[in-house]
Amino acid sequence: MYVPSGQPTLGSVIGVNGLTLVENPEYASTMSSVQPTAGDPGPTPFRLAHISDPHLTSLHRVHWRELLNKRLLGYASWRLRRRAVHRPEILNALQRALVECRPDHIAVTGDLTHLGTPAECLEARQWLEQLGPPAYITVIPGNHDRYAPSEWSETLALWLPYMQGDDPPGPEYGRFPFPTLRKRGPVALVGLSTARPTAPFLATGKVGYAQLEQLERLLDSTAAEDLFRIVLMHHSPLAAGVSRRRRLDDTARLVSVLKQHGTELVLHGHGHRPVTGALQTDTSVIPVFGVPSASSSDPSPEKRAGYNIYEIAASNMGWTLRVLEQRWDPARACFVPHAQHSLLIPAPRASPHNERHAAAGAG
Repeated sequence: MYVPSGQPTLGSVIGVNGLTLVENPEYASTMSSVQPTAGDPGPTPFRLAHISDPHLTSLHRVHWRELLNKRLLGYASWRLRRRAVHRPEILNALQRALVECRPDHIAVTGDLTHLGTPAECLEARQWLEQLGPPAYITVIPGNHDRYAPSEWSETLALWLPYMQGDDPPGPEYGRFPFPTLRKRGPVALVGLSTARPTAPFLATGKVGYAQLEQLERLLDSTAAEDLFRIVLMHHSPLAAGVSRRRRLDDTARLVSVLKQHGTELVLHGHGHRPVTGALQTDTSVIPVFGVPSASSSDPSPEKRAGYNIYEIAASNMGWTLRVLEQRWDPARACFVPHAQHSLLIPAPRASPHNERHAAAGAG
């Protein structure tokens, strides 16, 4: 598990401002062996599966004209290494695992493709349709999905049913649907796009002022509705441990919005390794989780394929969150439980949720 240096970690914020982390280092090889702890969710939590960076597409039929830009470098990388690392058999096993665990919703935080070509975006749309209907899956694009300038209607527009919010913006917003808002049970899924075409050898991202301005409104309104807010994005909001070549350029502005308006959880991808971190605010701590590539056969355990399940439930202290990390086991050719984290997250102090549940706890 990668923990960014220079950032408050979940382990270091136990008991800080009501956020409590209960680590279980004895997380066994079967889900049934997990024993409940004081911080576990109740019997019917909302279960969110989080996958990222599947890089599920093939480039065997790419047209040479599509490579007359930055994509030529990406294609060379795919030919030399990436096609051997990102394996379809692992993605097939992932689909089986998700069917078995039956989450209430699936979040995909970007990089479904390698170069973001029209043929790849169509292939990714077909894969999403096999995974489930648009109402069941929320997709956020990654930097590889906007690898180079492309025609919107032939690329990311194919994923629009999986990306757009419950109330799509009107034509005045054009073709860009972000930030998005989807409400599922007790959860508000707020999607940000950090993907943009960049110069060769760069994989940076940016949220931008327009999204940040709308993000403030979405975070405030969903807090007033007593919802557990989850911000979905591709690049990490944690500045430490991220190279300049792969960073989010406006990290400071995004973090300022998150600290001022609050969110209960941030999920991201991009790094191809598991990340556990936190953003310290004046009144609380925001947990941040990143997942590895969903298709990676990398021999390094830190970069091996994985996904997370988040179990969310209301409690008399605010919210309980249990994180179940799943990792690819090459010997068994399947995903197996790897680690567990249980957190207690306070509701926003001014929200009706906090007041109501505090009263219930006092009674």
